[in-house]
Amino acid sequence: RLGPHVSLGYQTEAVVGDGPGIFTPFGSWKPYRGSFNHDEASHLLGRTVIGARFAEIDQAVQRGLPAEVDHLLEPRVLPDAPGPWATMPHPDTEGWDQARIDSLYSVYWKLRDPLRLWWVDHMLQADDNLTEEMTLFWHDHFATSIDKVTLPQSMYVQNQLLREYALGNFKELIYRVAVDPAMLIWLDGQENRRGRINENFGRELLELFTMGIGNYTQEDVREASRALTGWVTVDGITSEFVPERWDSGTKTFLGKTGPFDTQDIIDIIFEQPATAEFLCRKLYVWFVDEYPSDALVQSLAQTLRENDYEVRPVLSRIFQSQQFFSRNLRGSLIADAMDRIVGPLRALEVQDIDLSSPENTQAQWVLFSMSELGMLLMEPPNVGGWPGYRAWLDSNTLPWRKVLDTALIDGEIDGWDLKMQSDVYAWAAQLRNPNDAYLLIDDLGIQLFGMTPTPAIHDVLLSELLQGSEPWEWDLYGPESEDRLRGVLRLALRLPDYQVK
Repeated sequence: RLGPHVSLGYQTEAVVGDGPGIFTPFGSWKPYRGSFNHDEASHLLGRTVIGARFAEIDQAVQRGLPAEVDHLLEPRVLPDAPGPWATMPHPDTEGWDQARIDSLYSVYWKLRDPLRLWWVDHMLQADDNLTEEMTLFWHDHFATSIDKVTLPQSMYVQNQLLREYALGNFKELIYRVAVDPAMLIWLDGQENRRGRINENFGRELLELFTMGIGNYTQEDVREASRALTGWVTVDGITSEFVPERWDSGTKTFLGKTGPFDTQDIIDIIFEQPATAEFLCRKLYVWFVDEYPSDALVQSLAQTLRENDYEVRPVLSRIFQSQQFFSRNLRGSLIADAMDRIVGPLRALEVQDIDLSSPENTQAQWVLFSMSELGMLLMEPPNVGGWPGYRAWLDSNTLPWRKVLDTALIDGEIDGWDLKMQSDVYAWAAQLRNPNDAYLLIDDLGIQLFGMTPTPAIHDVLLSELLQGSEPWEWDLYGPESEDRLRGVLRLALRLPDYQVK
């Protein structure tokens, strides 16, 4: 199912209509004019919504592609805080004895999981909108870890910032992140001051956040770091500029000279063509395919620059393009861990999900799944984020994906009662005609695999559903129908087709 590719940066371009995709040099961002039926809607939502329900896929078809993309890109109100602690300033601990300091940080440690669960709960409660997926994208992009930051309230503030700018202005987001309390701690920005330059944030700003390797020199890193001095966080939830810590001297950065400060450095960065191309390449890899051509990236970058670095127009162009709907690129991405943790909880109508406390069994399943599948929110492996794509699957994570997801069908793992289980009737009720065995399998594949299943897969799943009976004998509410529905879903979640999107 991983989409075919050819060498030399060639990509695929969908032909208009339902015919197969064909190989063409570089692909095309031309508007997609083919059919927008359930297969296409599932492909779109599979890349943009974590755990799309079949009812949402059906609604997307009714809206049509342009209206559905507009719906996906609508801004969303920021969620409420997970608790009073999330906006509580970190106290000045000067003069505290070690026991009191240790007690405070013990409380902070215990708040890590509630913060993660708060985020997962919002993924579950969200409608079919791109905000959650883009918040995850930016978290991976800026890859800040609570393991070093330690303050849960700082990580909450950053998460809200990423939500606020999820579909907004990239340049403004970069400035806000540069002075964000969590980032000031994570990459030692608040240790960076006149006379004691720390280059950590300056280097990652250029290498990982905006331009990429090869578009700047070590001297540019040093000069940018001088300009970035002066910012500190005292309370962990706000930042402030301390003029006495700022290096006000003349700097030469990317060919320009002046007494630059943080805003000046960011302005100069965003004058460079490489900046728009860097972000657009990452967006392409996240949403379309692992192998973008330079021509495709440059075209998107032009759109980003023409719109003053607003991300929404770029995403709108991607999701309404021939390139995005190319048949050869469907199923070309490996689903990330959140797709296989939050995804089935939402898509399969799992009931009685209680994430209000890390002590709850349901919450323990989520936290255990994050750990075993390699995506512990708020704790990326390094400043580069999660490696993604094929790294999501290995000899440990693939078996655990199958075990953990099928457990939601049964409501237990090896005798461990999860206290939550898929309501298979609520799931089936959303399908177009759940009393039609053939169509039920079609819709199952559309939702879980992103396309109508192949004849071979269809036959296997249909056989599991019917258990030796005839197709016309299938009755959604007949004897043993619940067990059969659970059986066919259990099998579907173990197929390779379910691991890609």
